[in-house]
Amino acid sequence: MRIAVCDDEREIREDVKQKIRHYLPEAEVCLYESAERLLAEQGMPDILFLDIKMSGMSGMELAGKLRARGENVTIVFLTAMEEYVYRAFDVGAFHYLLKPVDTVKFYEVLEKAVAERQRIRESALLREERAEASLTIKNKARTEKVYLSEIVYLEVFNRKVTLHKMQEKIEFYGRLTDLEHRLGDDFVRCHRSYVVNLRYVRRYDGAEIALENGDSVLMAKTKYAEFVRQYMDYIRKREEEWRGTRNL
Repeated sequence: MRIAVCDDEREIREDVKQKIRHYLPEAEVCLYESAERLLAEQGMPDILFLDIKMSGMSGMELAGKLRARGENVTIVFLTAMEEYVYRAFDVGAFHYLLKPVDTVKFYEVLEKAVAERQRIRESALLREERAEASLTIKNKARTEKVYLSEIVYLEVFNRKVTLHKMQEKIEFYGRLTDLEHRLGDDFVRCHRSYVVNLRYVRRYDGAEIALENGDSVLMAKTKYAEFVRQYMDYIRKREEEWRGTRNL
C-alpha cells in the first residue's frame, strides 16, 4: 500500500510518517512539502494525509484537482482550524484530523482508511470478474464480436448456427458443441438444436422455453431435469450477487 503525506511543515510530515511506519511497517510512505509537487507525480497514493492550508496551492485546491481528473485516492485532511472541516467533504474527503495530531485518533482513522482501500480493491476485482465476456464470430470475410450478455439463444440447422439477440440475428457456420465451451455457466443446452441464455428465460415447462425476445424454443424431455437444476442454480447465484452488492 502506498501512503503519502503532503504538508509544508517538516515536523508534521515526519511525525505522521513515523506513526504510519509503526502501524504499517510494509507500507510505502512518500512525503511532499507542497501540493504542486504531489500533483506533478505520475501515480497517486492509495491514502493521502493532506494539509488543508499550505503556502502556494492549498490542500483543498489540490483535492479538487485530483477529483476533477478522476483520482480515487482516499484523502484524510490535516488541519489546525476546525472551520475548514466542513468544506473538506465537498471534495470527497474520507476523514480529517486536527493538529496537533492525537496518536490514538490517528490510528483509528488510519485503520478505517485502510479498510476503505480494501473495500475499493475488492469492488474493483468484482467489476473485473464481471467484465463482459464475448464471442468472436467469423463468417467468411466478416469478423464480429458479440457480448455474451446480448445473446438470447443459439440454434443450429444443417451446421448453420443462428445467434439470436433481442433485435438481431447473426448466421454463421459452426457447431453448438464447440460453442458451448465458450459460453459459460449462464447458457444451457436444452435441446440438440438449441442453447439458451438463462437470463432471458421468461417461462418454461417440459415442452418449451419462452424467451424475452418473444421466441420459444423446444425443450427435450431428456434435458428437462438438468435444465431446471441449472436454472435454479442461476437464480440462486444472482440473488447472492445482488445481496453481496448491497452489502458493499
